[in-house]
Amino acid sequence: MKGKIKVGFDFDGVVAYNPFRVVRPIIAFIKHDILGIKKLRFWYPQKKWQQIFWVIVHESSIYPACGIELLKKMVTDQQIEAHLITARYSFLNNRLHNWLNKYKLSGYFKTINLNINDDQPHLFKSELIDKYRLNYYIEDNWDIVNYLANCKKQKKTDFNTKIFWIYNVSDRNIKFPSKFPYLQKALEELSKQIKNRRDSTHLTQVCPYRVNNQISGNS
Repeated sequence: MKGKIKVGFDFDGVVAYNPFRVVRPIIAFIKHDILGIKKLRFWYPQKKWQQIFWVIVHESSIYPACGIELLKKMVTDQQIEAHLITARYSFLNNRLHNWLNKYKLSGYFKTINLNINDDQPHLFKSELIDKYRLNYYIEDNWDIVNYLANCKKQKKTDFNTKIFWIYNVSDRNIKFPSKFPYLQKALEELSKQIKNRRDSTHLTQVCPYRVNNQISGNS
C-alpha cells in the first residue's frame, strides 16, 4: 500500500459522540419484526415537525468522540488522508459545519462529503467509498456496516476497503471481525496495521530474498 492511507469517517457516532445511537436495535426490531420491512431503507423526515425532531436527535452529537486527538495526530503526521462522509440529510448541513468549526476540525479532512441530495445513507456511503478508493471506512451503524461489508465482497474491484465498526452497548454481541467500542480503539488498531504494512514493505525492499524464503517456507 503506497502513499498515505485513505480513511473515511462517519460523523455521528464516530467523529462525534452520539448517545442516541443505542436505540438502533429497537428501531431495527420495529422495522423488521413488527412492520415486516426486510429491505434496508432509512426513513426520511419530510414534514417540518419531523425534521425538527430529527434536528433534536442529531444535536445530541454534542462533543468530539474519544480518539479525536489521535485522529488529528495521524493526519498531522501524514499517516492517513482523512475523508468525512456523513449521510446526514441536507437540512442538517449547516449544523454540521458549525460543529466542525466550533471544534476546529474542518482542516483535518481532505474532503467533507454531505448528503445534499438526500440519498439513502448506505448507498451514498458506498458510492463515495468507491469514488475515493478508501483503504478503510469507519462507521457506527450496524445496518450500514453489514451492507458495506457484504457489498464489498460482491463487487469485483482492484482495491479493497476494510470496514471498521464502532459498536454500541446494545449491539455488542453481534460478531464482526473489526469491531471497537469507540474511535480511539479503532485508530489504535489502524495505526498498528499501517505500521505493520510499512515494516513489511520496507523489509521486502531491503531484503527481498529473505522475505521470499520466509513466505515459501525455505530455510
